[in-house]
Amino acid sequence: MYAIEQQAADQALRVVQATALAMLVGWLVERALDTGLRVRGLGLLAGLVGLYAGAWMWASGGWGHGPMFGDLALAPTIAGVFAVCGFLKLVGLGLAGPRW
Repeated sequence: MYAIEQQAADQALRVVQATALAMLVGWLVERALDTGLRVRGLGLLAGLVGLYAGAWMWASGGWGHGPMFGDLALAPTIAGVFAVCGFLKLVGLGLAGPRW
């Protein structure tokens, strides 16, 4: 019984670590690109969406995972977050309208 509880706790810790790292990367990339959208928590949400988008891009491309931090592959996560924040930047530019 103890082994099952230990495995569940280890899995929960891995999920928390991956989520925290994805949110940190999302926050940093959102600040660097400055999407122009002033929504609280947008960088954190972009990190979580980028985690899944990057994993999907990497799996469909058949590439290696690259450097890992714990159980999280960094290259797909960063690529996914840049893709999500780049899309949000385009949305922000579209909402701003013409500048002339």
